[in-house]
Amino acid sequence: MGAPKHGSGDPASLRRAKQPEPTSVGAPKHGSGDPASLRRAKQPEPTSVGAPKHGSGDPASLRRAKQRATGLLVAAAVLFVLIRLLTAGNGWAGYVEAAAEAAMIGGLADWFAVTALFRHPLGIPIPHTAIIPRRKNAIGAGLGEFVQDNFFDPDDLGGWVAERAPAEALGRWLATEGAGGPVSAPALGRLLESLIEGGHHHPMVDEAIGRADRFLVDNHEVLRDRLVEEAPRYTPKVLDHHIFNRLHRGVRGVLADMAGDPDHELRARIDAGLKSYAHRLRTDPAVAARMEAALGRAGDSLRTDTDLQHRVNQWIATAVSLLAHHARTEIAGVIATTVARWDADDTSARIERRVGRDLQFIRINGTLIGALAGLAIHAIAQAL
Repeated sequence: MGAPKHGSGDPASLRRAKQPEPTSVGAPKHGSGDPASLRRAKQPEPTSVGAPKHGSGDPASLRRAKQRATGLLVAAAVLFVLIRLLTAGNGWAGYVEAAAEAAMIGGLADWFAVTALFRHPLGIPIPHTAIIPRRKNAIGAGLGEFVQDNFFDPDDLGGWVAERAPAEALGRWLATEGAGGPVSAPALGRLLESLIEGGHHHPMVDEAIGRADRFLVDNHEVLRDRLVEEAPRYTPKVLDHHIFNRLHRGVRGVLADMAGDPDHELRARIDAGLKSYAHRLRTDPAVAARMEAALGRAGDSLRTDTDLQHRVNQWIATAVSLLAHHARTEIAGVIATTVARWDADDTSARIERRVGRDLQFIRINGTLIGALAGLAIHAIAQAL
């Protein structure tokens, strides 16, 4: 991989002998003196998927926003009372009274609307209030469907990847990291095992079966002519064509059976072969060395071969589209089940801390718009 060789031993094997196997693909290596690794080692562990994350809102900021909105509503109420008590409501006092009255109505209506999202206003179980706690599970399911439909569209993701042409960057990364970094052979072995255990390799197998069938169809005449050339001269071409057609239909029939039967014997053999290879990547130094050398060569080729870059870009875009097609429903289910596990009241409180400050401006705007509407209505009434 371009590293200086010491002695007669295999450098990839020596590195694996000296270093403990990483616990996951891309796991930081501790004790290596790498400042980036030291920074990662000092970072706190992420919170679990099953609970909403803490610290996502500022309670003090929310409290101040509520005080401003409530203060404006109280000011409108005080002004209304003072005008009613101290004036007869004529002239300018009538305009002020109308503005204060409408401001109270607008402020109270928007206070009720905002509060009803998170709890029962004044603790009274009014129908269609406490919407978030009451409909938390439905909101989670809707969020999952929204993410599925708008962020995991196979065509959109495939196009997004194709526009970024990742092959050249992938080549540089492989050439740099392919001999013992995050993409070392043991790490790739673990990744492959996890993909097989979760059944995530099945879409790739389906795609390979489909491509093999299309290859047989697209190259029917080429393959037939090749078989005729290799056949004995004394056999008639009609017989050669008949034999080829039988073989061609038979192979396509096997591929069709594999595509339609997830438990097909040949698919089981493919799974067993992949598991065996993943195990050897982790445990066999010779296999690991060949893989890491191949990664380095692949990286060098990807950096310089534009035709290969184009083909790899197309393959990556197709693979991403295929994975998105098969994973989008599962991702929506993960979001829905995760939200369903959250406590309703705690979730409502956390959402309020996140967006409640902005919602208080709805209350403020409702009070101000109400005041302007009251002025306008009073002015129109006076004009009539």
